[in-house]
Amino acid sequence: MESLRELLEALAIKNGFKIYNHECYCAFLKEILKDEELAALFDKFRRIRNKINYYGKDLSPKEAEAFKTEIEELVEKLKKLF
Repeated sequence: MESLRELLEALAIKNGFKIYNHECYCAFLKEILKDEELAALFDKFRRIRNKINYYGKDLSPKEAEAFKTEIEELVEKLKKLF
């Protein structure tokens, strides 16, 4: 998830924005890049990350593998925006 956020930070800077929190990345994707699908996907992973980091939610190995694959796909989509 952190590599995804780093990639979004670079993309935001490339577009003239400095973003300081995960929620604003969702708005950046939706409002600036006009991509609601990417915004929804990032928000999904942001929420999962928050549940793990702040509320101690456990993920099964199967869930973790599925999320890992989805995040990798999202990273590839974002790389194409450069």
